[in-house]
Amino acid sequence: MDSASDAPPEERSTDEPSSFSEAIPNDALLPPNAETPAIVGSPEVFYPHEQLDWNVGAEMDNLQANMVIDLARIQGESNHSMIPPIDEFEDVLVRLASPPPTEQQAQGDAAEQSMARSTRSSTRSTPGSTPKRKKRKRTVTPAKASTPPARKQEDDDDGLICSICFAEWTMTGDHRVVSLKCGHLFGMSCIKRWLQDNPVASRSCATCKAKAKLTDIRFIYGRAVKAIDNTREVELTQELESEKTISHQLKLKLHVMSQQLSEVQMQLAQCERRLEEMKQTGMGQESQQRLLHYNYMLMMEKNVLIGQEAGCRAMVWANNHKMLLISQKSTQPLFPGYAIRLLQLPSISGRATQTVIHVGTKCVRDIALDVTDNLFTCATMERTVKFYSLVTRTLQFSISLDQESIIWACAFDRVRPYIVYLGTQRGMVYVYDIRETTNFLHVFPVGHILGDQTAVIKICPVEVTATIPYGGFLVCKLKSIWFYDYKTAEGVDDVGFNPLNISGTFSSMSYNPDSGMLLIGIRPMPNVPSTLVLGTLVAKAVPGTDVFSLQILHKFEGSRVQTVMQRCAQVLLNNTDTLVVAYLEDSKTLATWCTNKGSTYMQQLPLTETVLDICSISGPHGETYLVTLSYNRCRIFKVITDRLNN
Repeated sequence: MDSASDAPPEERSTDEPSSFSEAIPNDALLPPNAETPAIVGSPEVFYPHEQLDWNVGAEMDNLQANMVIDLARIQGESNHSMIPPIDEFEDVLVRLASPPPTEQQAQGDAAEQSMARSTRSSTRSTPGSTPKRKKRKRTVTPAKASTPPARKQEDDDDGLICSICFAEWTMTGDHRVVSLKCGHLFGMSCIKRWLQDNPVASRSCATCKAKAKLTDIRFIYGRAVKAIDNTREVELTQELESEKTISHQLKLKLHVMSQQLSEVQMQLAQCERRLEEMKQTGMGQESQQRLLHYNYMLMMEKNVLIGQEAGCRAMVWANNHKMLLISQKSTQPLFPGYAIRLLQLPSISGRATQTVIHVGTKCVRDIALDVTDNLFTCATMERTVKFYSLVTRTLQFSISLDQESIIWACAFDRVRPYIVYLGTQRGMVYVYDIRETTNFLHVFPVGHILGDQTAVIKICPVEVTATIPYGGFLVCKLKSIWFYDYKTAEGVDDVGFNPLNISGTFSSMSYNPDSGMLLIGIRPMPNVPSTLVLGTLVAKAVPGTDVFSLQILHKFEGSRVQTVMQRCAQVLLNNTDTLVVAYLEDSKTLATWCTNKGSTYMQQLPLTETVLDICSISGPHGETYLVTLSYNRCRIFKVITDRLNN
C-alpha cells in the first residue's frame, strides 16, 4: 500500500477510480494530520424563484462538512492512497458552499464531469504526460427580473400626476406641486381640500396616512420633479382678468359720463331757450353783453411778509385810511401775545407805513371797524375787548364780560354807530352802547330756543333797505344762521328774529351792503365738498310781523378738505357781476367764480400756503384789489377785466 501511494500518478493502477469525485461524489477526504481548511464559498446569491431558508442550509452544510472530515480520518488510517488531490478537495468545498443547482445546471455539471473523467483517464494512461488542472469555480448569476411595461409606465406617471385627482400638477398656480412632512407629493389645491375635508384630529397624508396638517404643506422647487410649466398661462390669465376689470371700470365711467352729458345737454337746451326768449323780448341785452364779452382774472402784484412766526388769522380794510389791519404774533418780547399790524402800501395809499399795536395774549379771531373807520376792536378769545383809535393809535376804552363769556366775534352797527355787538363762545350776543360801557343794553341767546348753543363765529350788520326799514344784524353760528331786524328807528329792545332756511356746518359769512348779497361758506361733509351759497334776504309777510328767508341765487362747489376755519369773500365788480373767491385746500389753489358764468371756475391760481382770510380793497383810481392772508404772509392781487372778442 505504501508503494502504491508513493508511486507517481501515471504509474497508479487503472482499477482505481479515475477521480475522487467518482468514488465519493458528494464527500471530501483529508489526511489525518492535515489542517482543516477554511471553507470559502462563493458570494451569496439570491434566487427569487426559490424559497430557501439559508439559515437552515448553512447548518446542514456545516454538519455535512464535519461528517466528511470524520470519514476522511477513518479512511486515511486504512488506506492513505484514497486521499484526493487538493484541487478536487477545493472543488468539493466550493460545491458545498454554493447554493443547490437547478435541474438544468445539474445536467450541465454531469456532462462536464463525464468529459473531465475521460480526459483524466487519457492523461494518466499516457506516459510522460503532466496533468494540468485548472481551478474551477462555479458562480451562478441570477436571472434579471424584467420590469413589466405597466409598472414602468406607472413609475413614470408618479413624477407627473397627483395621487388624489390623477391630474398633472404644475409649477405655479393652485395645482402646483407640494409635499407633506412624509415626503409624498400632491397638487396644492387637492391636498388642501383633502386636509380641510377631514377633522383636525384625523387629518393625515393621502398616501401613507401619516398625521399631517395644513402647515406641513411645503412648496417643491426641485429640478427632478416633472411638472408642466404653466407660468405663461397664469400670467395671461391674470392679464385677462386685469383687462376685464379695466374694461368694467371704463364702462362704468362711460355710463356716468353719458348721464352727465345728458344733463349738460338739457341745461344747454334750457339756456338756448332763455337766450332766444331774451332776444325776442329785447330784455337783458346789457346782461347778455356782459355774459359774452367780459372775463375777470387775478394777477398778483405784491407778496408781503407779515412776521417770521405763524400767527395771522383775520384782517379788515379801512377804506377811509387806505389801510389794512392784520392780526399777527407779537414781535415784542416785552409784550408777548398778539398784535394788529397797520399796513399801508405805496401802490394803494401812496405811502408805505407799518405800525404794530399790541391787543392781547390770545389769538385774534375777528376785527371790526366802526362807520367812520376811526375806531376798531378785536375779539381775542378773552372776556375783555379793547377799543383803539386809528387816528392816535392808542387804547380808548375796554368792555369786560362775565368770567364764562369768551368773545369770538365783534361788529359795529351801520345804522346806529354807537352800538357794538359781541358774540361769545356759548352762542350769546351782547349789545353795548360805547358811550356807556358799564352795562350791556341787551343780550340775545341766539339759537337757544332750538337747542343750538354753539359758538358765534361772525356778526354782520345789515343796513336799511326797502324790505328792512330799520336795519338789523345777521348772526352766523357753527350750526345755524339767524337774522335780527329792528322794529323801530332808535330802540334796540323791540327786535324780531328768525333762523334762515339753510342748514349745515358753517365756516364763514359775509354781507355786502352795496349789492345786498349774503355769502355763506359751508364746511365739507363725508363725500360732499364744501359749498359757497350766494343769496339775498327776502321778507315774507305773516300776521303781525315779517319773516325773513334766504333766497339762494348761486351755489359753488369748493374743496373736499378743510382742516381750519377759512373765510371766503365776494367782490362786487358792477351792477350784475359778482366775483366769489375761496381757497381750495384739496387742490391748493385760489379759485374764483363769477355770477355771469354760473358754477364754472373763472380761474384757479396755485397757492401752497393755506389762506385763512380774504377781503377786497379799492385803489386810488377805482381799481379793485383782492388780498389773501396766510399764516405769516399776505398777497395782493389786482382784478383785471378782459373784454372778449366776438
